Amino acid sequence: MDSQIILSLLAASGVVTTLLFVVRGLRDQLPDVFAAWHRVMRAYRADASAADEGRDVEGREADMGE
Repeated sequence: MDSQIILSLLAASGVVTTLLFVVRGLRDQLPDVFAAWHRVMRAYRADASAADEGRDVEGREADMGE
């Protein structure tokens, strides 16, 4: 009976340790995900405003005949 309790405690601590490791890894990646999201939104807004002004992303006049 004592060995069953010890094995259960070891298994539970292993699960908790693995869970903490995964959560820490995800938490470390969040700043990069948010930065990438902001870059995407900034590029989308720049592209949308350039299209509204009749220009391409580099600022040249867009050829609307194509």
